[in-house]
Amino acid sequence: MNRTHCSFVLLAALVVAAIAPDASAAALGTLEVNAGYSKDNNYGSYSPNGTLGGGMAFGAGYYWGLAPMLSCGIDVALENLGSSDFTNPLLGNGQVSAKAFRINPALRINLGAPVGPSVFGQVGAGLYNVKSETRFDAGGRTDESQAKFGANFGAGVGFPVGPKARMTLFGQGHTVATDRASTLYFGFKAGLGVSI
Repeated sequence: MNRTHCSFVLLAALVVAAIAPDASAAALGTLEVNAGYSKDNNYGSYSPNGTLGGGMAFGAGYYWGLAPMLSCGIDVALENLGSSDFTNPLLGNGQVSAKAFRINPALRINLGAPVGPSVFGQVGAGLYNVKSETRFDAGGRTDESQAKFGANFGAGVGFPVGPKARMTLFGQGHTVATDRASTLYFGFKAGLGVSI
């Protein structure tokens, strides 16, 4: 993990630590962890032959209620956009890969009863660190890392699995305006949230 990723993780931990002591003891909020799959969706932005193959995505969030059907929180994730082989007549053959690390505030709107299954929508915007790596079969590699502003939107379904636990299944779309080209990708995740 490079210095930029460590800085983002530290910032996320400090934000969560600053928020938690101010909340009431009765209901601090919901801590959610999730994992799934993310996929580059911008043809030619990283690989001249198409899109990247996709990869594992991991994340966490802390949400607290603003109203009965509205909550806000902090969303953090490391999303592997995958890799792809390429052929270049001038530079030779190789492989390109990309990852995104993000931290952003999020707003979640629940469209169902808080005690049973519910559908929700979520929007967020914040810092994205997009790192791409190109490896050449003949040897050598190039790395590029950019911290940029990005936004995401998504929807999902949540259902109770215990007195204080909910399972979520959701999908998100992300857009980041990087220098080389806009990075567009989608993620599908399953998460477990625990009220604390």
